[in-house]
Amino acid sequence: MIQFGVTTMWAGGITVLLIAIFLLWLGLKAQKRPNQTGDISMVGETGIVRKTAGFRGRLVVEVRGEQWWSKITGPGTVSLGSEIKVTGVDPDDLILVIEPLERS
Repeated sequence: MIQFGVTTMWAGGITVLLIAIFLLWLGLKAQKRPNQTGDISMVGETGIVRKTAGFRGRLVVEVRGEQWWSKITGPGTVSLGSEIKVTGVDPDDLILVIEPLERS
């Protein structure tokens, strides 16, 4: 049977404790970051109109490489290929609320 000295056990214990504290610190640090996924992170993104006459008069827009149902708010019209900005997400229908992006 292998026997370890007291110094070796203390060194091993302190090493394991330091690693555990470091991992706990990393976990707590990750909890403070803003949400980088989900529907709320879509607000402020820009996209392109892919279809103007969809189900129930909704538009199909491409944002972040994904196609989403959307509804337009405010004045203005959009045409196929025009750029839009996401201003919100309708929580009841899970569709994007958009407005036309004015380019100058």
